[in-house]
Amino acid sequence: MTLASQKIKQNIAEYIIFLWQMEDLVRAVNFDEDAIDSFVHSYVPDDTSFVEEKKWFVDLMQNMKKEGVEIRGHVTEVHELIFELNYLHNTMSNLVKDKTYLELYRKAQPNIKDYIERTDGKQTNDIEICLTALYGMLVLRLKKEVISDETTFAMQTFSNLLARLAFHYRLMKQGEVNFTLN
Repeated sequence: MTLASQKIKQNIAEYIIFLWQMEDLVRAVNFDEDAIDSFVHSYVPDDTSFVEEKKWFVDLMQNMKKEGVEIRGHVTEVHELIFELNYLHNTMSNLVKDKTYLELYRKAQPNIKDYIERTDGKQTNDIEICLTALYGMLVLRLKKEVISDETTFAMQTFSNLLARLAFHYRLMKQGEVNFTLN
């Protein structure tokens, strides 16, 4: 099972952020398969795993080229997953009214608003905003930038909200969801 397959089963939000990171990696190495091979070899335990991971990367590179996102943007899969998560978010907020989810969303809302004000505001929904912000923090950490306590706290509210949403997404995909209207 590929790393991507593991992530998509465990936590859809983490998978989306992972996919964004891998798109950026592919761009950074200019779609060079030898560079991807070296990267994959750095974390796979055996040849069978290497073949699976390499295939996943080749498929990603082909999709990026086919969809015209070699320089910027995301593959269609990302947009579809964000759409699904946003739909589930709206269901949890407006129909199911899950108390735990609503409380996490209430805590994240001021930070979402603040993030929109501090950025270009191009994200289309609150879920995409949370994902984009968390990815931005990941990039800052990789660059070893200093991250303020205020930002860390805000990102934690996003992370908590997305974790709960990912939990419900996983249940939904496994057919185990039992949305009872309050």
